[in-house]
Amino acid sequence: MANRHLARTIALQTLYEWDFNNGKREIEQIIEQNKKEFAPDFDDQGFSLELVKNVIKNIKTIDGLITRFAPEWPIDQITTTDRNVLRLGIYELKMCDEIPPKVAINEAIELAKAFGGDASGKFVNGVMGSIYKEMINQGEKQSLTSQGIKEVSAGGVIYRQGEDGYYFVLILDAYDKWTFPKGHVDGEENPEEAALREIREETGLEKMLLVEYLGETEVKVHRPNEKPFRKLIKYFLVKAMSEELRVPQTSELKDVRWFSRQEVLEKLGYENAKEIFAKGLEKLGLDK
Repeated sequence: MANRHLARTIALQTLYEWDFNNGKREIEQIIEQNKKEFAPDFDDQGFSLELVKNVIKNIKTIDGLITRFAPEWPIDQITTTDRNVLRLGIYELKMCDEIPPKVAINEAIELAKAFGGDASGKFVNGVMGSIYKEMINQGEKQSLTSQGIKEVSAGGVIYRQGEDGYYFVLILDAYDKWTFPKGHVDGEENPEEAALREIREETGLEKMLLVEYLGETEVKVHRPNEKPFRKLIKYFLVKAMSEELRVPQTSELKDVRWFSRQEVLEKLGYENAKEIFAKGLEKLGLDK
């Protein structure tokens, strides 16, 4: 279970108990009790407590949205679980800029399915989907900055086809992990241009054909003396027209090599890179 999903589970359990006891119990006491019982070794760095506090702080506004978007269900007739799943999800969707809308909605649906009744997931999806539709119409949370994304990078899954099969380029980064070439999108540069530029700089490949867009991933970046931030990475499927590589002369990248499909699967050091590679294999018809 991912750390933030576990933190949201603890936050939901805390909100449930707080609501069940009509707000008469201290949330700090409830949350510590839940952590000890369900995740004694888990340190969420205060994430679950921050969620609960902010939900309660904004509860009148949140409950007003539930009433408006689920008019057939008076707030006190919604089950305690579904009510607090919605409260948590709506807070993250409407009031927490660092959480992407799709994450807030998907997490709420998963919590509803896990802890609610048979129809809870569908109910939560309907309410939050309607809220998000209005947000789109009003232009809310549409810019990358408003979603907490500070940087955009672009890169590629580069391949060539040899007599004995397909080969793919990986670079060895400063953390000694093999991954795909990528780098910052500068100024008015479009992602396609940035991806090809970065691939040239990091691999030495000159002749390439950008085949198609594969998708995007998000990573959390930690830099010395900076507050952690989220970065969006756009990936493209790129066909190399030559195979000669050049090891980049930089401390950030240590090596660059061609690998077979099986070697890539064994060597990739990041989960998001593995997901992108799976999409690349699917586009090439190599996912069977």
